[in-house]
Amino acid sequence: MNCRRSRKFRTYLLYLSVSLLVILQATPAASRLYIDIDSPMQKKLKIAIPRFRTEGGTAADQLIGRELAEILSNALDFSGLFQILNPAVFLQDPEQMGVELQEINFSEWRFLNVDLLVRGSYKIQGDLMVLTVRLYDVIQQKRLLRKTYGDRIANARQTILDFADEIMLELTGQRGIFQTKIAFVGDTSGQKEIFLADFDGSNIVQLTHNRNISLSPAWSADGKKISYVGYQKNSPDLYIVDLITRAVQRLRMGSLNIAPAWHPKEAKLAATLSRETSRTRTDLYLLDVQGQIVRQLTNSWSIDVSPSWSPDGRKLAYVSNRAGKPQIYVLDLDTGRSTRLTFEGDYNTSPAWSPRGDRIAYAGLHNGQFDIYTIRPDGRELLQLTGGAGNNEDPCWSADGRLILFQSDRQGSNNLWLMLANGADQRQLRLNLRGSQTEPSWSPRLTWTPP
Repeated sequence: MNCRRSRKFRTYLLYLSVSLLVILQATPAASRLYIDIDSPMQKKLKIAIPRFRTEGGTAADQLIGRELAEILSNALDFSGLFQILNPAVFLQDPEQMGVELQEINFSEWRFLNVDLLVRGSYKIQGDLMVLTVRLYDVIQQKRLLRKTYGDRIANARQTILDFADEIMLELTGQRGIFQTKIAFVGDTSGQKEIFLADFDGSNIVQLTHNRNISLSPAWSADGKKISYVGYQKNSPDLYIVDLITRAVQRLRMGSLNIAPAWHPKEAKLAATLSRETSRTRTDLYLLDVQGQIVRQLTNSWSIDVSPSWSPDGRKLAYVSNRAGKPQIYVLDLDTGRSTRLTFEGDYNTSPAWSPRGDRIAYAGLHNGQFDIYTIRPDGRELLQLTGGAGNNEDPCWSADGRLILFQSDRQGSNNLWLMLANGADQRQLRLNLRGSQTEPSWSPRLTWTPP
């Protein structure tokens, strides 16, 4: 009896030992989920980014270290996923802090409740800089990233944004939006022109100088071209700007040519054209980049406008008044069938399909004001994201599907505003530009830098 109990006990101990061994072996191999970008309840991670340390540089070189840390802090803060620790509470001078793993005093950072730490060091030789940046997990006291870059000092901002994307990849499993740009319509010159800016509103460049009306900018799938509607010839025509060569091509198809939208996988556009047949028609067409009609997409007595592609290019959301008032419809290109998507509200417009494919944002009129809504492509889970703050229109998505950019007149004139995909953290985009800004369009992730 005792022997039997002893065997059972030894068997139990063996089972427990094997179980513990499996657990202990699995834990280090499992990747820690730092940020769940799909969770609306994701807590911001507290990150410390001290001034980068110069290796044998001058006092002037030390100023560059401060600028590098500020660029990274501003970029990560823009994402809405991080809480940036105020440098005023640092316990050491950044020039005296260690940069390598064995030099880091993790207890000091844990005392400040820091989750992540960035330490950068650099050496300047003439107009060149060699920069090494590291990301540490303070809780687990381990290094997550170490990247070394060699480039001109003039390209330092781009280098830092590269590392910011690496941080996002490490913590979320996908790159961030720091290699994206926005296009929008601005009237600072007295006329509506197309402007470009970095993802955060910096580095503004005026793209068109038509001294006329330019509207509806849209990015090509590779981010190398922008289409827009221009009135240079006193009628709305489609134009394409090559961002590398700055060559401009005019596509004129009919008496009305508006609202171009690039196919997500092919060099084609969907646009609204009016063509003279037995009567004037306004339908959606698929065009190639030479302006030739590939296919007529809708065929109705109604006005069909504002196309927006699904990420796989197989469906198209658009606006039609075929039911009497503007509503959002979804066209299945395989079957040619259109299905009404929105039934709430009397006036819904400007659909924008999320890059993730899971939701469609649009502007809807309610109680005399436009607000931003999202809805699933099958018509379920309607969400109102803005409300009680002016008119909010023309939504567009960031490349990762986490952020929505839109125009709002909540402070008087129309400006660009930003929010998370669930409507949280609404804030104005900081654009150093006079006048109003409207009709934003967010680029895909860019693999090149516009001249």
